[in-house]
Amino acid sequence: MPASLSRKLKAYWDLTRLEHGLIYAVSFVVSLIIAYRGLPDPTVALAGAIAATAAEMGAFALNDYFDVEVDRKNNRTDRPIVRGEVSKNEALGLTIASFIVSIVAAYFIGNWGAFAVVVAMIVFGILYDYKLKEYGIVGNIYIAFTMAAPFLFSSMLFNSSPILLLLAAMAFFLGLGREIMKGIMDVEGDALRDVKTIARVFGEKTAKYTAVALYVIAMLLAPIPFLVNLVPEHPTYYQNYLYAAFAGISILILLYVTYSLIASHERKTISKARKTTMIAMGLALIAFLVPALL
Repeated sequence: MPASLSRKLKAYWDLTRLEHGLIYAVSFVVSLIIAYRGLPDPTVALAGAIAATAAEMGAFALNDYFDVEVDRKNNRTDRPIVRGEVSKNEALGLTIASFIVSIVAAYFIGNWGAFAVVVAMIVFGILYDYKLKEYGIVGNIYIAFTMAAPFLFSSMLFNSSPILLLLAAMAFFLGLGREIMKGIMDVEGDALRDVKTIARVFGEKTAKYTAVALYVIAMLLAPIPFLVNLVPEHPTYYQNYLYAAFAGISILILLYVTYSLIASHERKTISKARKTTMIAMGLALIAFLVPALL
């Protein structure tokens, strides 16, 4: 592959944060496995994975389109528009193409409820990038919703599966906590668009403790499948010690994160803690996945 093409593809990857899209796709497929209690319908899995990934790609590309000056203020050299490797017009074109692919793929899932979730993600993604982001907590809630969406997506296919709804709730609270932490990290740049994050409006200390409270809620939800038989006809997680082991490790990591947030006042600690929450989320997903496959 020519070096110039390789650099361009890397720039598009950075623009769309494709790794996040792949996480959404994997989350959707895992949620189907949990619901099916085995391998899902390949057509549904592929269509849903493409829909989720493309919606994420479009939303992130549009975010960078609107946030060029903020990213320059924050010295975000990880953003390809700031580096001059992608133009604003290219970002807008990629946004439109990604959203079209997402909607078409969602149609092939064959479920109007799931289709509606994808369309809602795209509509609110556009509103978030254009304006909702400036309202701080409202924008944070949208991002947290996108993290819960793959599980809500699958739940639509399985008549509001209580397990998937619980997993969606956990993803939502963890995601909301992460976004509030991001607001602490981006205080200076957010001032350019007057983004009213909790950190800017109420102070960084309040933002930290709000994030801690949200992580505590997520930790309290995690033991429920082990303690309560949510699906009596298929007690996959009830008193399942394999689930308890992975979920327990995830909880311990979140406890470490909450301790770090309370004990330290340094920005680099917040950045590290935010990244660590992704490990906890991954282990929580494994906790739900492995018992469903056995």
